[in-house]
Amino acid sequence: MRIINLCIVFAGLVAPWYGAISQDVNTPKSSPTAKQLLHTEVSSTHIPVQATPNIYVNPYANNSDAIVQGRKLFNSMNCVGCHAPQGGGGMGPPLSDADWIYGSRPEQIYMSIMQGRPNGMPAFGSTLPDESIWKLVSYIKTLNSTAPLNNP
Repeated sequence: MRIINLCIVFAGLVAPWYGAISQDVNTPKSSPTAKQLLHTEVSSTHIPVQATPNIYVNPYANNSDAIVQGRKLFNSMNCVGCHAPQGGGGMGPPLSDADWIYGSRPEQIYMSIMQGRPNGMPAFGSTLPDESIWKLVSYIKTLNSTAPLNNP
């Protein structure tokens, strides 16, 4: 019993220290929590629409390194197979236009990637860490056809 108590105390002392040194220095500290994201509206077409929806900022927004990594993930996770290389659509809906079924805000795109959507969009929440999903969101937001394409 004494050994178990010592192990628990040791774990309590080491865990915060290990987390502090293992955290990626490029990881932003202001990521929305999963609980917050689960309360975001799916899209503005669903009733009841919140008077003022909670809007969460992508912690990697406008980060050129994250956009490059997001583009690599978009290709390596075979998103191009359904959404086309520039997000023009094909088997899956286009990502380069203004019509989004489940919402085009960063947190809505995040949830679509994490949870998947009916009729073909797989859930990647158990495959990709949060930071990778946010990097994908950063890249996807550059695909809007009304803005110049950012293909670093």
